[in-house]
Amino acid sequence: MEEWEDVDIEAVSDGLDALPTELHAFFEVTSDHLSEVRDRHTMMLVSSGELPEKHMETIAPERRLDWILEELNGVRHNDGLSIPLQGVSSDNVNLKTGEIAGSKYLKLTIGKIERRLPLPKDALDIQAKFDGGILRLNW
Repeated sequence: MEEWEDVDIEAVSDGLDALPTELHAFFEVTSDHLSEVRDRHTMMLVSSGELPEKHMETIAPERRLDWILEELNGVRHNDGLSIPLQGVSSDNVNLKTGEIAGSKYLKLTIGKIERRLPLPKDALDIQAKFDGGILRLNW
């Protein structure tokens, strides 16, 4: 009687039978220099946006409030604003008022996210309500 044992066959690719997407993914994974380029590009984008933002914040602080509200899907009202926070408990929301360079600010902290909202000059007494997952601020 004859006995046979299986022999494993290793597939060797010369690169010509690989798909372009596989080759591209392999290149991205093995090329360390691209991560440095991406990091520097991100740093450049952030720093190039800082100057115009700081200038706009200086000459028109109310626009910064509109930008932050847009980022948080909030709505501005005549006497306040509202920000939807569905899925966030009221224990994770913290509000503080303060003054920076003569302007009144509201520091909104939601978990690890922190935003400083410039308040209008007529915002003297701020009342906050957390109702049905929506943070409502009135002044």
